[in-house]
Parts: sequence; structure tokens; C-alpha cells
Amino acid sequence: MIFDQPTPPEDAISFANKILVGSPLSSSEWQDVPAELRTRAFFSSEVENVQLLQRARDVIGDFLANNRTTLEDGTTMLKAGSRSAFVDQMQAWLETNGFVREDGGLTDITSQTRLSLIFNTLTTQADGYGWYRTGMDGDVLDEFPAQRFIRVMAVKEPRNSHIQYEDQVYLKTDPIWYLVINEDFGVPWGPWAWGCGHDVEDVDRDESDKLHLTTPGAPVAPPAKDWTFNTGLQASTKNLDPDLLAKLKKVFGDKIVIEGDTMRWKAEGQRLNAEVETAAPAAPETRGGNQSPVSDALELHVSGSLKTQVQTALAAIDQVHDDGDLPTIPLTSTRRSYLGFLSYNRTDDGLAASEMAVRGTGHWPALTTVHEAGHFLDLEAIGTKGNFSTLAGDPDMRKFLAAAEETDAIKGLRSKLTEATGFESRRGLQYFLKPEEIWARAYAQFITEESGQPLLVRQLADARQVDPLRQWSTDDFAPVKQTIKEMFTNLGWI
Repeated sequence: MIFDQPTPPEDAISFANKILVGSPLSSSEWQDVPAELRTRAFFSSEVENVQLLQRARDVIGDFLANNRTTLEDGTTMLKAGSRSAFVDQMQAWLETNGFVREDGGLTDITSQTRLSLIFNTLTTQADGYGWYRTGMDGDVLDEFPAQRFIRVMAVKEPRNSHIQYEDQVYLKTDPIWYLVINEDFGVPWGPWAWGCGHDVEDVDRDESDKLHLTTPGAPVAPPAKDWTFNTGLQASTKNLDPDLLAKLKKVFGDKIVIEGDTMRWKAEGQRLNAEVETAAPAAPETRGGNQSPVSDALELHVSGSLKTQVQTALAAIDQVHDDGDLPTIPLTSTRRSYLGFLSYNRTDDGLAASEMAVRGTGHWPALTTVHEAGHFLDLEAIGTKGNFSTLAGDPDMRKFLAAAEETDAIKGLRSKLTEATGFESRRGLQYFLKPEEIWARAYAQFITEESGQPLLVRQLADARQVDPLRQWSTDDFAPVKQTIKEMFTNLGWI
């Protein structure tokens, strides 16, 4: 099938068929609810009345579906043909049902401001989802595999974090859309933030090939995460803070179904027990076909921008390889001077990882996350557990280290060490030349190059800008990367 331009969305209408969820949660508290659950819920901040939400959902559904009604004289008209019609119908319903007008501001559910916000948000999300689903069609994705992040209107308060992505092109399947760019909603479609003036435009195969995002003639891999709305999105509970999980259980009660390590909304009109008994086991979430992603071994105890950086890094790792069998440890933030670290305990069986930490104010937190994950694998997954494989003489690791020693970067560091006279300078170079540090930096570059994750690519470039010998050039790294691929193939990770 040949396309001159993408076809219009047809899935937007189904977006209105969300699960009604009334709750006292504020807007900021809803941000703590996993994106997979927020996306599937029809809610409004601090609105507990389900009948109100039902009415709003029905009117927006009429608007999206262009539903019509027949008048007494036989003529027909749209049930809800505009935002103003939605506001009028909702205000009439609210008055009939005893809702009293308050201050007329954003927190007043009867106000034009609040109702307009509900309408704008839900219809824009529905339209964005419709275009996303159209773009994921196999033929469309092949013809238009990427999209450009563009400004379409001026806004009063531009989102500073979005400026760096303006006019940048990424594959439609790149996790950057929901992990980094859409930081408010956490989904791979617009709106891209509250009050955002950006949107996306499709980029065809010719341009994406020229940008080396795709290979001429090669198919585009499907997205690692399935965002299909009608299948019922579910969220993982593994990385949720226990206090947050307890709060969600308390606030939503039996509206949430928790099965194993996943949770989802209970379907409307169904008894909880009946659904639990008849529901098919949830398919494990996989990334790139992997059955044991590294992210499953890390309990995230980070928030804000650092959490975004960490999630982006872990998604890139999961895209590239499995981990085999890792123990579960916490991933935390740190205020120490280190960019990051892996802590471990001494046991009767040797060393055992206990915590991984990343400094949010560091120069490149996402790259540091991958670097420390390399240490984690070195200790717990490569070679014999109980010691770092880089120090224990594992055959595949010895082959890797031998290849690294032949690179210009490592030779350059050793040359600088020979010439260095100051204590601090020599100590820094000796640290960089430790086998475990050579491995962690190489692993970080391997994941960056194999995943092509834009944030990691930029941070890797930043690291080389600080010191060209800290990381390798692409050509210098090629033989080293091959030994890592062979190692991971032998381990059954790729």
C-alpha cells in the first residue's frame, strides 16, 4: 500500500469510553498515579461524583462521534457540536442536580473555565490518540516512521524543557515521546503537556533514512510498549513506592484490580470477584521480546526529572538485552559528590549488590544510570556470582578487556598516566583504568549506540566533550562493542 499522506484518525471516538473514576485526588496527586491507569480513566481533579463524570463522558462522546438528535419538526442537529455546547449542557445538568456555583474559577466545577478545560483536554487527548493509532498501522509506519516535534501556537508560559526538542525528529516508536517529552501525561501522543503549544508532524521514509533513523528497505520495529487503548492498559506495581500503592488501594478501593505485579481498573458493571476469577493471566510486559528486563530488578525510589532520566535509561537497556537473573535492589538518588554508585555487602557467598544510586544534579544522569547498571551486571549477572567478573577472570570479560586495551582511548589514558606527576591527576587516571570502570563506561556506550536513545546519545557526546578519552569514538569502540555482543549472545541475553 502506498500513502502520499497519513490517513485521518478513526480511534479517537473510542477514547471517550474510559473507565469512570471518581476520587478526591488533586491534580498533583493524580500525577503520582501511573500513566497507564491515568490514560484509561475518565476523571477530573477532586471530583468524586460518578454521575457528573458519566454526564461529561456522554456529552464528549457525542461530540467525538458527531452524534445527532432529531427535533420535533423532523430536522436533525448535533447533540454536542462545540465546546460551548458542552459547557451549556454540563452547566444545565449541574444546576438541575444541585451543584452550587462557587467562585467561578478553575476549581469550580460549574465554571466555564473548568468545564472548558475538561473539554479541551479530553478532546485533544482523543484526537492525539487517534492519530497515534493511525500512525502505528504497519503500512503507515513504514511510509511515515518518524515525526517532528514542532511549535504550532504561542503560549503564555512556554515549557522550557521542550525547547531542546523543537524541530527534532524521532521515530514514532521511540520511548522518548512518553518518557521524556510528554512529562505531564506520560503517553506517546498529544497534548504534550498542560498548556503546551507543540504538536508533531509526520516525517516520511526518505527523510528518516537520510537522518539514519531507519535503514532503507528495512521494516520499522513495532513499539516496545503496547499502548492499544481498547485492550485495557495495565500498570506494573514493581517500581511503585509502597506508600503510594497503599494510598491508591485506599482511595480507589475495589475499583482497582491487582493481580501479581500488575494493576488495572475494574471494568464497569462487573463484580470484582467475578472478574478476578475469569480474567486471563496478564501477559508479561516485554521490551524488544525480552522476558527478563533489567528494569524489573530495580525498585525506583526517585522522583521528578531524575525519575524521567532513570526511566529513559532503563527503557534503553531493556530495548537492547535481557539480564538473565538479577536480584531486586533499590535505585535511589544521592547527594554525594559521585555521579552515581553501586553499593554491595559482603556475605558468606561473596559480594552481593545492595543499592544503586544516581545524582540528579550530575552532568549526565541517564548515562550514569546505564553506567551503574553495568556495574550491577558485572557483579550479579556475568560470570560467577559473588565477585565482579571484571576482577574474577571470566573468559568473555577477559576478551572484552583485551579488546578495550587496544583502543586509542585506553592507550591515551595509559599514556597520560605515564606522564602525570600530580597525586590527584594520577589517582583520577588510575580510577578510569580500573577494569570494572572500563567495563561500566563501555557498557554505557554499548547501550547508547545499540538503542540510539536520543537523550543518551546527547549525554555521551557531552561526556566526550569534557574528556575525549572518557568514552570512545564510534570507530574506536567498534571492536569493543563486538566483544560485548558476543558476550551477551553467549549469555542468552540477545
